[in-house]
Amino acid sequence: MNIIEINNLTKTYKALDFWKRDRYTAIKDINLEIKKGEVFGLLGLNGAGKTTLMKVILGLLYPTSGSVSIFGGSIQDMQVRKRIGYWSELPYFPKYLKTSELLDYFAEIFDVPSDQRKIKIQEMLEITGLSAKKNERIKNLSKGMQGRLGLAQALINDPDLLLLDEPMSGLDPLGHKETRDILINLNKKGKTIFFNSHILSEVEKICDRVAVLYMGTLADVKPISAVQKKHKNLEDYFISVINKEVMKTGVRPAFT
Repeated sequence: MNIIEINNLTKTYKALDFWKRDRYTAIKDINLEIKKGEVFGLLGLNGAGKTTLMKVILGLLYPTSGSVSIFGGSIQDMQVRKRIGYWSELPYFPKYLKTSELLDYFAEIFDVPSDQRKIKIQEMLEITGLSAKKNERIKNLSKGMQGRLGLAQALINDPDLLLLDEPMSGLDPLGHKETRDILINLNKKGKTIFFNSHILSEVEKICDRVAVLYMGTLADVKPISAVQKKHKNLEDYFISVINKEVMKTGVRPAFT
């Protein structure tokens, strides 16, 4: 069973200045399926279109053409949205709130009954290792702890599907391991996880399959088991895919 089905998806941006006619295609003709219960990693250089694809899936951006189906329905369907958890790479939370207050706010958005919120909030704090920071104001949390809080809010509605934008960004090695363990345990509980990351060593340890985006197009999709049979590691595979695309297109993207 497929949780996400992406068909011929294209997103083109218009110039910010209304008198200009410039267009920029961020993703082009993407076809991809995410299976129930798998951990799927989206790879790509900076500017490859990873975040754009994530935002179109979430309905934060409208596609120029093509379609996205989640749980067999549309992201505009509130029943579909209630089954999704999202962790942004750069979340903005009101700094004056305490961690428990923020989670209570998100629990209310997802209609978690008031008599269950305290239990649910404590559970999320324990899962993400933030129990000791329950009454800490967000402004006093480290970047890594704020990242964990972002994961806690993504889990507050007990989602079937987790969409994570650079979940390892800004974390130290211990933070990588803790986040990896959390994601592996969530997957064991039946969660489907789709995320993008530049931390290839962690992607290799977590994912069942990976895809490589190159300048907005889907260059390759492979199971991790197949990658490991042919390549020394995921980095070696990733570089080989990028080099093939450079040879094929004759274009080497600028690093940003």
